[in-house]
Amino acid sequence: MARGRSRYQRGRVVATEAGGWEIHYNVYLTDPASGKPKRHHRSRVVGHAPKMRKAEAETILAAELAAVNGGPVARVADGTLSFGEWMRNFYIPMRGANWRPATRRSNDGYLKQQIYPRLEHVALKDISKFQVQMLFNQLAAAGYSYNVVYHVRDIIKAALAEAVEQDVLERNVARKTVIPEIEEREKPVLPVEWYVKLLAGLRTSRDRALFLIASFCALRPSEIFGLTWGSYQGSTFKVMNTAWRGQFQPKKIKRKNRYGRTNYRWVAIPEAVRRVIDEWGRECGTTEENALMFSAIGARGRKPLDKPMLPDNWLRLRLYPVANRLGIGFHPTFQVLRRSFSTHGKKEAHPTEMQAQLGHSDIRTTLDIYTQITDPEVARMVNQVTNRILGLGEEVEPGAVQ
Repeated sequence: MARGRSRYQRGRVVATEAGGWEIHYNVYLTDPASGKPKRHHRSRVVGHAPKMRKAEAETILAAELAAVNGGPVARVADGTLSFGEWMRNFYIPMRGANWRPATRRSNDGYLKQQIYPRLEHVALKDISKFQVQMLFNQLAAAGYSYNVVYHVRDIIKAALAEAVEQDVLERNVARKTVIPEIEEREKPVLPVEWYVKLLAGLRTSRDRALFLIASFCALRPSEIFGLTWGSYQGSTFKVMNTAWRGQFQPKKIKRKNRYGRTNYRWVAIPEAVRRVIDEWGRECGTTEENALMFSAIGARGRKPLDKPMLPDNWLRLRLYPVANRLGIGFHPTFQVLRRSFSTHGKKEAHPTEMQAQLGHSDIRTTLDIYTQITDPEVARMVNQVTNRILGLGEEVEPGAVQ
């Protein structure tokens, strides 16, 4: 790879019509045929307002220009920069601005525990396909799950792909690596007969509402504990906020639209679940629009705090003790409850209906974007699944779920 010509420039950040921040700058690389420097224009969208401010986009631009202007990481031009230096000085400053806190925490863990011990001090140009594939093979042999190996591969592939994009490397050696055969770990599903027993063991309307929302609205824990009473629309939730580690995150959910902006999504609420939510609303003290539906409780006086409840605390203190008394052989986590709803709902639900309820997205984004959760078919599906599992008829009498 030819070394870039040293020319100082500032670059620029411009706003796109779609509301994005786009960075622009040039790099000068020696043309192998003529031996003369040739200018190559670089531009890409690095984020969108209001999630990203212009100053943050300028920080990303400055990180990329460090190589062009010849700063302490000027070696990036010829690929002698180590993988660790590339990640810390280039890739993470560029890509990390759009990571959710949970994503950043996970990626940092994969880098420190699985990737850096083997690749941190290896020069980018010296990383081989064999070396990367052997890393995955060794992780699999050490007993790591498919999920861990998948994410490690994803991080390395993305980092090297960016190096190719920036003309640091000629090719991405991780692109055609594969994940070894890994024995899939057991993924428990809550048997139908345990739902009513767990529900009966929960003593408060708050805990019953939480359990039913997790079981039959199938929300992620970050979505459940980000719910405000304004999110509750009667027959649906308008999910537009999340909570992470006890911190409320307004207008920030996992699902995004095609422009990358944070969006909201509609989630159907079965009638049996609405009755318990309404009961909790009458008891909780406040149902103002901006009030959290499930606030943390203070140690003194049991006074609700203006902060979200921690998901792990509720599971550990409320749901797990009931599951242990009943002799359930695994912990019914939020992930287990989401998986159980999807598994039990195969009888009633069309795949696109279940996809809409769970908030999943894949390469077939059209199915996800144009599936409206207010569709009567989706409401019918969640009611049928809920009533069958709880042993209720199609027409539920008021007060049937206590």
